[in-house]
Amino acid sequence: MNKSLSKFFTVMMAFFVLSSFSVGNVGASADNTANKEDQDQGITFYLVRHGETIFNVQERMQGFSDSPLTEKGIEVAENLGRGLKNIPFVAAYSSTSERASDTADIVLEGRNLKLIKDKRLREINFGDLEGAYQADVMKHTNVASFQKLDYTSVNGENMQGVFERAKASLDQIVEANKTKGGNVLVISHGITILDLVMGLDPKAWDMSKGGLPNSSVTKIQWKDGKYTVQKVGDQSYAENGQNKLTFYFVRHGETLFNVQKRMQGSSDAPLTEEGIEVAEDLARGLHDIPFSAAYSSSSGRAVDTADTILEGRNMILKTDKRLREMNFGDLEGAYQADIMKHTNVASFQKLDYTSVNGENMAQVFARTKAAVDQIIADNQGSKKNILVVSHGITILDLVMGLDPKAWDMSKGGLPNSSVTIVEWENGKFTVGKVGDTSYLEKGTPN
Repeated sequence: MNKSLSKFFTVMMAFFVLSSFSVGNVGASADNTANKEDQDQGITFYLVRHGETIFNVQERMQGFSDSPLTEKGIEVAENLGRGLKNIPFVAAYSSTSERASDTADIVLEGRNLKLIKDKRLREINFGDLEGAYQADVMKHTNVASFQKLDYTSVNGENMQGVFERAKASLDQIVEANKTKGGNVLVISHGITILDLVMGLDPKAWDMSKGGLPNSSVTKIQWKDGKYTVQKVGDQSYAENGQNKLTFYFVRHGETLFNVQKRMQGSSDAPLTEEGIEVAEDLARGLHDIPFSAAYSSSSGRAVDTADTILEGRNMILKTDKRLREMNFGDLEGAYQADIMKHTNVASFQKLDYTSVNGENMAQVFARTKAAVDQIIADNQGSKKNILVVSHGITILDLVMGLDPKAWDMSKGGLPNSSVTIVEWENGKFTVGKVGDTSYLEKGTPN
């Protein structure tokens, strides 16, 4: 459902749940057998709403009817699978609807666990309105009844019926697993899960939030014959499982060659006093960014800048020569002013130094991109921030290769100790801020 209609439905559902369910009777079947010794092992249910579907996007009524997961739905389900990878499940169940079982298969990939399907875990049946646009349903003559999620007048279900079948399914899962206990995965649907939750604990969910997000997790514990709702609509598992890396590319601090305006590529020069000071300011500005890994060019000026940023962090810096600055060949160390008198100056203005045993932009991009791809291979599978300290031309070459419109070349080169952010998610690069000095400014003492 869309947010507005989902919110409307779930608010009305709250009213219906509170007025129709007897909370004392909800746990009765389990309470009556609480004295049995074999029920001492607790069960934690991880109730997951399926991933986004085509009908979700189209805002159609999707209950017993079904539609496939969207590309985004599959992607977020994959994120959820990674986010749940450290949770050991003793059993897994899903609705018989394909959108639920497909989500379950994605989450369970790599686990040796049989998926059990149960039609009692399906979504509410909207009857004759299955597949209809939600907006059209609001014009129906029986809309007042529908607002209470009662579709019996159009051959569908009401909330009481959904609760009874979903609760019966949970009770049977308890019976099958209570002697061993543990975590049980259940993939179901938004209204069904919320109906179950509100029937067990009417105060468990703030209905002003609307419906449950796709691929969210709702945790319910069963222990000593009683159900306890622990968390509802938790998206942290999917967020933590995002296959996303955020690169913080930093140009090294100011060096002696920078001040002298010499060609400094594969050659090296030490950081100036100001370069060290500004790198320290940058370190303070980046203090609150949790880095999972740190890399730098093998050039001393980059390594020294990285070491300054990482001071106080328990991290190992990895160096990679592929992250070095462009090689200016025979012109390394020459004064920039003298380069403009060279016979090949037209080529140099295009940053092509192959005629003097150096590199061109395509070569720099190829090696830098290869280094970044290796970093991705070593770190993907979760959501991480990666620090990479490199060089002005190298960083800009990479950025412009990924997105030619990312930087206005009239601004010139990147400032020393500036930050350029590039995000990688599920195989796609997105260039964020380029040459950002805000972290530097944030860390500069007043």
